[in-house]
Amino acid sequence: MRSDGGQATIDYVALVAVLAIVFGLALGVAPAGAAGIVNAVTGQIRLALCRVGGGPCADPRSKPCTVASTRELHHFAVSALLLRIDHDRSVLREEMSDGTVRLTVARSAAFGVTFGAGAAARAAVGGRRLGAGGELLAAAQGTLGRAKVYVARDEQEADAFIRALRDGREPAPPREVQYEGGVRALGEAGLGGVAIEGLSGTALGVRRDRETGDTTLTLNAGAAGWGAITTAFGLAGTADRATTFGLTLDRDRRPTELSASAGGTIAAGAALPLALKRALRGGTGGASVGALDGRRWELNARLSLLDPAVRATWERVRRDPTSVAAIRALGEAIRDRAHLDVRTYRTSATASGAAAGVAGGVRFAGEYDHVVDEARLLSASARPPAGLWERRIDCVPAPAA
Repeated sequence: MRSDGGQATIDYVALVAVLAIVFGLALGVAPAGAAGIVNAVTGQIRLALCRVGGGPCADPRSKPCTVASTRELHHFAVSALLLRIDHDRSVLREEMSDGTVRLTVARSAAFGVTFGAGAAARAAVGGRRLGAGGELLAAAQGTLGRAKVYVARDEQEADAFIRALRDGREPAPPREVQYEGGVRALGEAGLGGVAIEGLSGTALGVRRDRETGDTTLTLNAGAAGWGAITTAFGLAGTADRATTFGLTLDRDRRPTELSASAGGTIAAGAALPLALKRALRGGTGGASVGALDGRRWELNARLSLLDPAVRATWERVRRDPTSVAAIRALGEAIRDRAHLDVRTYRTSATASGAAAGVAGGVRFAGEYDHVVDEARLLSASARPPAGLWERRIDCVPAPAA
């Protein structure tokens, strides 16, 4: 691994693209099962043997789960002639299974060209959307983003962090700092009470953990679609998917871990008339009526390059990223020796805002949206390296007998 110390970071960025293909092929099928005791025993035996051999050794333990999260997003966009500018501000609050709370404060901007035809206006309040006119538009943009991650010891400290952020103060030194840049394309079509939107993009990023000194290079790709029919019941639906591949380097710029994560959400709902909404809310204990409710799934894979059985295959890929034999060997290592986590969440989202625009080739428009997304963990399972699938009872309690 010391031979990696002089390798330029740009070389690793190129390797991330190769890793995306390898991970996708290796994790196409995941077995099922459960054997917590077997995994604990074999994991500790492997760790002991590694330490006797002089290490370095990978930590066999699973990372904490996100058991609940809330994201508040403010989105602004302005179009003038052929130029479109977007700006997003968001705060993501994640309650972790170890009792800590992660706060991710992100800002991003997108600049590019847009074309359109037609004129339209819309407004949304409390999940109910109203629209008029018809418009067709498309845009291509470059994106830049930055995020800071703060880790609070408990809910009380997290609340104090949020108050400081709202006052424009830095609550504490951030645990992580993230930067990202890429390209994206978006399109919208609307006619009367029917609207459809789509977005897809790809970005390269870098994330630095200030506590450990680790740096992770990432390749992100994702797409999202949204549609609504403005009727008396305001029917709407949304779907998205995203995939991230990463290569983690230690403070000496030596690779220590490969990672991949994939996720997707499907949600639907109906914004009811106000009188009916109030009646139903009174009979459901204050539950949200009119939000987009759905399910989200996540798959995370981590492959430690400290594992001697993996290190040789990584060296082969690093020396020759185009070698079919080397890529096949790395794929087998990912399939057999990666730490896998699978989780499902119940989700809900509400949005309010307004937009208006007119276009005839060139476009003049403005829009603002305030979106609140919530998620709660339903199930979580994990498979340690060379182990068996087991339920993550540290994240979701086992059902009563």
